[in-house]
Amino acid sequence: MAQQQQQAYIVPALTGFATLLIGIGMGRYGYPPLIPALINQEWFTVSQADYLGAANLTGYILGSVCGAHFSRYVPAVTLIKTSLFVTALTFVGCAYPLAFPLYFLLRFTAGVTGGMLMVNTAPMLFKFTPTNKKGTVGGFIFAGVGMGMALAGTLIPLLVAKSLFITWMAFTATALVLIVLTWKGWPAGSNEKHVKSSISIHGRKNPLWTKPVFLLLISYACNSVGFVPHTVFWVDFISRGLGQGIASGTHYWVLLGLSAAVGPLLSGYIADKMGFARSIRLSLLVKSVGVILPLLSTASWSLAFSSICVGSLALGIVSLAAGRTAELVEPVYQKSVWSAMTITYSVSHALTAYLLTYLFSVYHSFYMLFVIGAITLLIGSLTDYLSSRSAAKL
Repeated sequence: MAQQQQQAYIVPALTGFATLLIGIGMGRYGYPPLIPALINQEWFTVSQADYLGAANLTGYILGSVCGAHFSRYVPAVTLIKTSLFVTALTFVGCAYPLAFPLYFLLRFTAGVTGGMLMVNTAPMLFKFTPTNKKGTVGGFIFAGVGMGMALAGTLIPLLVAKSLFITWMAFTATALVLIVLTWKGWPAGSNEKHVKSSISIHGRKNPLWTKPVFLLLISYACNSVGFVPHTVFWVDFISRGLGQGIASGTHYWVLLGLSAAVGPLLSGYIADKMGFARSIRLSLLVKSVGVILPLLSTASWSLAFSSICVGSLALGIVSLAAGRTAELVEPVYQKSVWSAMTITYSVSHALTAYLLTYLFSVYHSFYMLFVIGAITLLIGSLTDYLSSRSAAKL
């Protein structure tokens, strides 16, 4: 009996892991490490390669907007499986040096499907997950994104040495194998349409955007802002700012990616023990320490700890926020709220990247960037505390 209960949530959790590994880990984060090869092999210019990255992010935001809406008309698992197959098809197309508009469309499409998978996967699986296992399941699901980042930083350099065609076809083969292996891994009864009903918190009817949910949204946006210094400037800070060279910077980046693969699992385990809300607050506090630490010490241990801390909690907090949403919002509305949170995260991250890039071009100060990130994370921790206080009063 115990083994059957364990399989009841472990199999769907691994299915969610594979889904986000394909849609986000490979579909979104698998592209940046390929940019140098796309430029060096003269498939695209530097500006075109950057625009392709922007196309994926734009598609991701659109997919986040449409994901919850489409689920009202298309059964959940059918929508997810379709998105996975379309993502795999974009990998096939990207294996060829197509004209820029066609390649742009493929990267945009991969962004759309990635956004739809992010919005629909976790809320649907949480609906069929026991309360005391939501942290563990969420950890497995979002570890797929981190695993994709880790693989991108380690295997892609080896594959592109062969050819871009082999690299993209390896993406395709991996995606198809994972789709087949997890084809029947979705919970029984999960292939249903999204149906509206009343919103309730602790059994009481409430408007969709209650104060606790709104404050959670702000806290989640702060997590996004606080991640920008490491996602955009970390390698450059170590390579040029500290004068350690690109090889050293890349090593710390790979360490960050590997940590992102493990972080959600650890965060999910802790959440099952101490609750999602308290786990989010603690994680934001610890992450702020990881962001500011390199300004206090640039020793190897400090840089390594910062990479591990920020990398593990970046996706760990995403997992925790998804679980907290499941606590605050009735299941049939979780996709709508999670869609809004995903959009907010993406837009906040993009706008902050542009803002910090501008500030750095003016002041040439890495110190300023990391201070802004750490302070924002502290604000996020406080906001989550206020969210919990408000929820307790309802």
